[in-house]
Amino acid sequence: MSAAVSANASPSAVSVADAETAAIAAYQGMWIDMSKAAETANWQDPALGSHAADSALAELVKILKSDDQQGAVLKGGPPVMHPDVDTALPLSSPTVVTVSDCLGSQHWLLYRKSTGALWDDKPGGNRTVTAQVIQSQGTWKVNSFTAGDLGTC
Repeated sequence: MSAAVSANASPSAVSVADAETAAIAAYQGMWIDMSKAAETANWQDPALGSHAADSALAELVKILKSDDQQGAVLKGGPPVMHPDVDTALPLSSPTVVTVSDCLGSQHWLLYRKSTGALWDDKPGGNRTVTAQVIQSQGTWKVNSFTAGDLGTC
C-alpha cells in the first residue's frame, strides 16, 4: 500500500489497496485531529470534521466537551496507532472499510486547563478500537468507532 494515497481519493472506482490506504489515513487523521483538539479541549475545532463524520464526530465532540466542562486538557501527542484493515467492501470498488487497532494513549496525561498544572499523572493505556471508514463523494472519513476499556489489548 502506498502512503501517497490521501484520505481524499477520487470518487471513481478505487482499488482495494487504495481504499485500504485511504481508510487507514482517515483513521489515523481522526486521532491526530483529536489529540490536537484535546490540548485545549476545543470541542468546536473544525479540524475534527476533516477525518470524522456522523457518530464518530459526535463521540469526539462529546469527549472534548466533557473535558472542557471539567476544566481538563490532555497533552502528550497523538496516540500510538497500529491499525489493520479487517474488511473492505464491496470487493470490486470498496466504499466501506473496517479498521481495527490497539490504540495506545500511554503518552497522554490530564492537565488543568486554567493553570496548566498536572491533574492526573496516570497515563492512559491500550484499548481495542474498531472503526468503520466510509467513502462519500470522494472523501474517506471515520463514520463510527467503538473503543474497548483500557487494557483490552
